[in-house]
Amino acid sequence: MQLFWHGYTSIRLEAKTGDAECTLITDPFPNEAAMRFPKTTEPDIVVLSHQDKSQFNLEAVEPAAGEKGPFLIADPGEYEVRGVFVNGMQEPGADAGTERPVIYRFTAEGLTVGFLGGLKRSLTDKEVEQLGNIDILILSVGGSEYMDPKTAASVVAMVEPRMVVPTGYDIPGIKASLGGVDAFCKALGSCVRQDANRLKIAKKDLPADQLVVAVLERS
Repeated sequence: MQLFWHGYTSIRLEAKTGDAECTLITDPFPNEAAMRFPKTTEPDIVVLSHQDKSQFNLEAVEPAAGEKGPFLIADPGEYEVRGVFVNGMQEPGADAGTERPVIYRFTAEGLTVGFLGGLKRSLTDKEVEQLGNIDILILSVGGSEYMDPKTAASVVAMVEPRMVVPTGYDIPGIKASLGGVDAFCKALGSCVRQDANRLKIAKKDLPADQLVVAVLERS
């Protein structure tokens, strides 16, 4: 499995099961003057972390004329596309309005990935139970409209993943006023950090005795 970070809460997951290859994209964001969503991406699945589709850049993942578009997921439920399993979960009444978040569990190549999107609050006990055993947890850490570092660190302690991929933090050129990833690492207390342009990982490569924070360059 390979994971790439496009910015904000947008992750690209690439997985292969037998002869089936699958690309999954989360939360394509609207273009900004200094940061544009990569147009070259052609995903098989697009996952949205809340149900207000107008706030996402779906035009960026639309197919060329006559071609089949990606499978769009914005609602809770269980889905399977090209060997990738997606389980979307939504806590009834936990948040109000069309932006009530959906959190996800992705399963591919024997790995389980938790994706919390732009969730700002902590998880409920039921959500932790629904996520189950998570190998890699993807969550926002930059505060403001996203989860703040202290809350993010407490969620990591609740889920107990083997690896964490932070998103939703400050990088040069973005419009949003967000905190940096260093504050999240400090809130964790003990942070084994690995900086890379992508995360290429198999089940056998997961850390056994320590939590690893994979900080990805924007691609």
